[in-house]
Amino acid sequence: MRRQLALVLGLVLPLAMSAAQASVVESMEYVRVSPAQPVPPGPKILVQEVFWYGCPHCFHLEPVLNRWLAHKPADVLFQRQAAAISPYWLPQARAFFSFQDLGLLPALHDKFFDAIHVRHEVLDNAATISAWVARHSRVSASRFKTVYRSFAVGLAVRKARQQQTEEGIHSVPTFIVDGRYRTNPSLAGGRRQMLRVVDYLVRKAERRKNH
Repeated sequence: MRRQLALVLGLVLPLAMSAAQASVVESMEYVRVSPAQPVPPGPKILVQEVFWYGCPHCFHLEPVLNRWLAHKPADVLFQRQAAAISPYWLPQARAFFSFQDLGLLPALHDKFFDAIHVRHEVLDNAATISAWVARHSRVSASRFKTVYRSFAVGLAVRKARQQQTEEGIHSVPTFIVDGRYRTNPSLAGGRRQMLRVVDYLVRKAERRKNH
């Protein structure tokens, strides 16, 4: 009986996987980035999330994304990137790159999301963000404000905006896989479906790298 069950599963699972893969359609659930963007050399598949701290969809994606990250393929290199296309996104983009510069991102990323969406704090300029950071870290408001307004953070924001323009990003959250493929909840049909499409695109990128 067990051998028969194993035989059935051996036949059904590949068919189910093939059907799931076949259901992901280019130009409907994802689009190609043209031209493709550079990615780090090596066997890793770069998966980038472009988000905005002020975006409720990005906030509600976090628990789903964290579960995905806990079980992501070993060859996936995941990176977050703050959206910088819209002028409205720039204060929080500067906050993100300042967190990175100061090594605060692991400690403050979720807290900053919660401050905006759970406690409804208005954090949209150097003064309010710096004061918030001083309350939630050992970095003083003046120190953070200096980094927030620094040339290095400004350059990171400009590079992000240029890259996101070239990738054709107009909404958040958006995922870029291998610098070649773009998907978002609107294309994929929802947050969970988007991560299913990301999984498909990771496998697609793996096949490309292995040939």
